Amino acid sequence: MDAANPLRVAFARNHPAELAAFLAAQSSTAVVEALNGLPADVGAGVIARLPHVVASRLLADQSDDVVSSWLARAAVDDALTLVLHLAPERRERVLATLPIRHMRRTLERLVVYPRRTVGALVDPGVVRITATTTLHDAIAMLRAGEYGELEWIWIVDGDSRYVGLLDVSKALLTQADNVPVGELAVTLDALRAETTLAAARDAPEWLKHPELPVVDHQQHLLGALSRERLVAALASDHPPKQGMIDGVGALTQAYFRVMGACLGGLLGGRERN
Repeated sequence: MDAANPLRVAFARNHPAELAAFLAAQSSTAVVEALNGLPADVGAGVIARLPHVVASRLLADQSDDVVSSWLARAAVDDALTLVLHLAPERRERVLATLPIRHMRRTLERLVVYPRRTVGALVDPGVVRITATTTLHDAIAMLRAGEYGELEWIWIVDGDSRYVGLLDVSKALLTQADNVPVGELAVTLDALRAETTLAAARDAPEWLKHPELPVVDHQQHLLGALSRERLVAALASDHPPKQGMIDGVGALTQAYFRVMGACLGGLLGGRERN
């Protein structure tokens, strides 16, 4: 990479969220050019604050060695976010190349959750945006990206910690488009990644929304979990047994036979009277 202008490096180091918000609406080529020449730790900080779709596409185009070099020099919070932007099937392979052993172990502990927990089922590909992004810039980013029709997007702070949800349809009715999206955030209690699926099923927040945010122990937004996905996972763990179904069916049939006989006797008795 070519050496970057010192002023550009200073801006990226001091204002990574603002630079990421600007780059989110640019082409992939423009994002790569902006990162060109930045120190690895500074570049990692900017990438960590890009929307998931933009960051994941950027990381997918980089070799494992390049991504590993960013992780090795990044702050732990930024490194964790970068790992979460990676495709799940690639994470362990990239982490295995990390030269710093304690960093590798820390990240593995933070992103690898037991099978029957929320963290193992979370969808990391949700669209997220920083709270300081104006509504105007957020809409521009959504129109520039390949997001399809979104009903909501998730809001995070500059360190990728969960803030709330932005209802897109309601936001579009807002008169002032220069308002930061953080001021429009709807708060939903997040699910912790280590929560078991059975416990997550009973979360009262499902009454408010069909999808809930999932966070780690430091409130970093890991992604989201839909009610439909959770129910399907629980059902796959406890499929109904055929013997139980047959038993219930036989009991139901017997119940209706008895009710039929009783009604028949009652009606017959009335006719004789």
